[in-house]
Amino acid sequence: MKPIETSEHPAAQPPGQRFQACYREAFGVWMRLLNEEYLKAAFTRREDAVAYANNNPSGGHRSEIKRMWVLINETAGETYALSSSHTRLHAVDLDFSHKSKIGLLRQAALEKLTDEELQALGLSRH
Repeated sequence: MKPIETSEHPAAQPPGQRFQACYREAFGVWMRLLNEEYLKAAFTRREDAVAYANNNPSGGHRSEIKRMWVLINETAGETYALSSSHTRLHAVDLDFSHKSKIGLLRQAALEKLTDEELQALGLSRH
C-alpha cells in the first residue's frame, strides 16, 4: 500500500540542542482518510491555503483549512506544528520550502552524473 503523502517529515533538529526560534500563525490544509486527519500542506497566507485546497481535492472532497500555530527553528531552517501529537519531533513543510529544497538538491546531484550513470538509473538528460 502506498504511504499517504503529507507535508510532515522527520526533523533534523536533535533532541536537547538549543536553537533560535519564533512562532507564528499558519493555515493547515487537512484531509480525512479512514477517520484520520492528515496535514497535506501548511501556508503562512490563508489565500494560499484556500487555493491549494481548491486545486487538490481529497477523494472528491475539498480539504479542510484550519488555523494553526507553528514554531520556526531559525537555526536549522525548519518549522514545527505546535499542535502535533507526534511523540518525536516532526517538521512541517511551510510554503513548500522543504520540497523545493529537496528538488534543488536532487537536481544538483543529477547534474553531476555522466550520461552513462543516468542511463544506468533509467534516466536521461532533457
